[in-house]
Amino acid sequence: MSSEEFVVDTSPPIDGIVLFDGLDRETNYITSSMLRLRLERFYDHHSGIDQYNVGVGSSPDMADVVPIFNYQSDLLDISLALTGIVDGHTYYVIVQVN
Repeated sequence: MSSEEFVVDTSPPIDGIVLFDGLDRETNYITSSMLRLRLERFYDHHSGIDQYNVGVGSSPDMADVVPIFNYQSDLLDISLALTGIVDGHTYYVIVQVN
């Protein structure tokens, strides 16, 4: 008797891009408390993509504004209404792909 087959995948997914409101621009501004994101070109040849972990931070490596949350879709709406965002401050979207 043997088990079901399995595949070992040690290669990381291929980085994609984050589009704000569907626009691909170098600098992005939002004017509401809703952040609409589209995640494109993330790819994993061997095992595929199961979910995206997405957060918002005040620095590139810290999700201190909106904690990282799991999303099954590559089109997201993230509410910033209760997070204490500051007008004119730069924020970063953190994306982890599983």
